[in-house]
Amino acid sequence: MNKKVLVRSCKILTSALVLVLFAGVISNVIYAQSQNSSADNNGIRPLNYDVGIHGLTANTHWLSDLHYKGNTDSLSFDGSSELEFVYRNVRTMFPRLGVGYQVMASFFTNGENADFGVGGWGIGPIVRAYPFKTDQIQPYVQLNSLFGNNMGLGTLANTNKDLGFRVRFGLRAGMAVRISNNVGIFTEIGYDWESDRLFKSDSRNLQANIGIDYYLFN
Repeated sequence: MNKKVLVRSCKILTSALVLVLFAGVISNVIYAQSQNSSADNNGIRPLNYDVGIHGLTANTHWLSDLHYKGNTDSLSFDGSSELEFVYRNVRTMFPRLGVGYQVMASFFTNGENADFGVGGWGIGPIVRAYPFKTDQIQPYVQLNSLFGNNMGLGTLANTNKDLGFRVRFGLRAGMAVRISNNVGIFTEIGYDWESDRLFKSDSRNLQANIGIDYYLFN
């Protein structure tokens, strides 16, 4: 019982620290951007209407914290390693709202047999909101989903269990930094929920992403 209380307390403290740091960064962003106009912001063009944002992330599953709601004894690990790529295409409908889609594909390697192949794949829509009107440093909140085959969260992806059709919903809090007018980097953290049926979760996962953005202005 004491161990459970300690683990829960650590999670609460960690979440509180992340929120404090995130709030501090946002406040600094708002203050800095309010002191400078868009024209003086290193030539960074504002995200107005119809701007394409192409993002790419590559994750290994050790970044994840998995919670599996089921019989964990039924999982058997095959000793493989997996790398997951996610491509996103988000287009701004308004300066603070973007919609688009994402495509995920994971590739596995089996150290024992030297096998290589596609572990899982999926595609789904994205809705992204920018709470603050900023140009160079942009906090955002994102809702995303994936519909695909043999997807798996965290250590679930490294099992020999045939997952079949899966549905994944995610909620992200992120920060994008534009290095130039067309290139930027982003980092985000949030939860994913996954199951073989809509609106029912048999596993959830806390995941952190780091990726590259490319901005395409029409």
